[in-house]
Amino acid sequence: MKKVNLVKFFSIILIFTLLAYTVLSLFNTKTYAVSQWISSDIDGIDESLYPGFKEKIKSLQSQYPNWTFKVLYTDLNWSDVIANEYTGHNSGPRNMIQATSNYQGQWICPICSYTYGSWRCASQAAIEYMMDPRNSLNSSDIFQFEELTINGCDINAINSMINGTFLQGHANEIANSANNTGINPYYIIARLIQEQGRDGSATSSGASGYYNPFNIGATGNSDPEVIENAINYARNQGWNTLEKGITGGINFIASSYIKQGQNTLYLQKFDVENNYNGLYWHQYMQNLMAAQSEGTTLRNTYSSTNSISSSHTFVIPLYKNMPSTACSRPNGNSGATVSGDIVKVNSTTGLNLRNAPAGSVIGAVSSGEIVTRIEKATSKVSGTYWDKIRRANGEEGYVARETYDYESQYKLYLLPLGDDGNGGNNNTDNGNSTTVRKGDINNDGVIDSIDLLQEKKHLLGKITLLDGQKLAADVNSDGVIDSLDLLQIKKYLLGKITSF
Repeated sequence: MKKVNLVKFFSIILIFTLLAYTVLSLFNTKTYAVSQWISSDIDGIDESLYPGFKEKIKSLQSQYPNWTFKVLYTDLNWSDVIANEYTGHNSGPRNMIQATSNYQGQWICPICSYTYGSWRCASQAAIEYMMDPRNSLNSSDIFQFEELTINGCDINAINSMINGTFLQGHANEIANSANNTGINPYYIIARLIQEQGRDGSATSSGASGYYNPFNIGATGNSDPEVIENAINYARNQGWNTLEKGITGGINFIASSYIKQGQNTLYLQKFDVENNYNGLYWHQYMQNLMAAQSEGTTLRNTYSSTNSISSSHTFVIPLYKNMPSTACSRPNGNSGATVSGDIVKVNSTTGLNLRNAPAGSVIGAVSSGEIVTRIEKATSKVSGTYWDKIRRANGEEGYVARETYDYESQYKLYLLPLGDDGNGGNNNTDNGNSTTVRKGDINNDGVIDSIDLLQEKKHLLGKITLLDGQKLAADVNSDGVIDSLDLLQIKKYLLGKITSF
């Protein structure tokens, strides 16, 4: 009998164990796109990677010695975060701004016509300014980062906070629910006033027989539709008193947000914490100013009860590759605009706007003309990318762009009038676009574990997919590449689904 080489034996076992672990990890349905962690070591913040944070935090620590600070290392690139927040144009943007006299000009998205009453799609500059934590590391705005879990509360402070509002007389329900869930009651009141105003609204008045003071499920394209959906949600939950609506809403927020890791106002508004099934989509509301506004209400409560200097804990998110200085505040003048790329047209005989989005015909674009590209298309319409442009005379419309899907950088080629780019006529749709198969990220004709691995590496930030690969990676076609797409590919490989 041969003597077994134990070193070799255990080496083989180790190799098979690692291989098994790798395979299992690929098919584990609880996959997160990034690795995040929280640290209390403020002195350990690398200023070369996260400029401007340490100085501001330590200044606040010096001013308020009872305050505790933590930093959330999100492992997210700043540009990716902004790109994911600056989405939903013309169909329901992730971030909206109320177009008051103070928030015009550069606060308003220049490429989007979406409106809801006085609300407009927020510009990229506005999102950058409000999301940059460095702009809020001051005693006025810091409370949007306060950790919202707490033990115990002051009933007198609650009564003072709700005095003269639609919540007056309901201090005990708020206090009891807060204690039962471990949630900061002052935050609860700030959220309710943010949703309802001080006097309440149709969803909290009880006129329908049901109460939804947190406006949970309040979605739609008109006020009547929004109210109806909110009331229907309350009816399904059996919230036929304001007390039930308050208690039920607190339990919903506690279980769906705070206990899922979104335990600050900032993290509820901007879903950059990845414990709950991916990133970005799980936001409490579209209002870009919500976190700061509710944080101000919190601060005012602490100020009125002389407790600002008491013990508070704040969680500050850090992003990779941020600008060296804090993002500047947008210009609020109504005449201001935000410009995009400057593009020189390559077309030789003008442009046929066949199949362009509706209402966009602006006349032929001439060879050599300089235009401003204010929106770059990310998907095709009838086989063509349509970029939104602005001419020198201010006229806006769409131009056709043909690009090789797997180029690392975009190139603009405007189709000459009457030419489909392949010697044919573009007055009809010849279907001559490059075909992208969902899930086939490496474009080898099959969807397999290699595609799954590429999807995972992209989510982890280890590789950057090219444009056409991104279209293939977005298997559910929601405009975002996230863990939901990864899960769809896994289900396909496991035979649980047969198509995307």
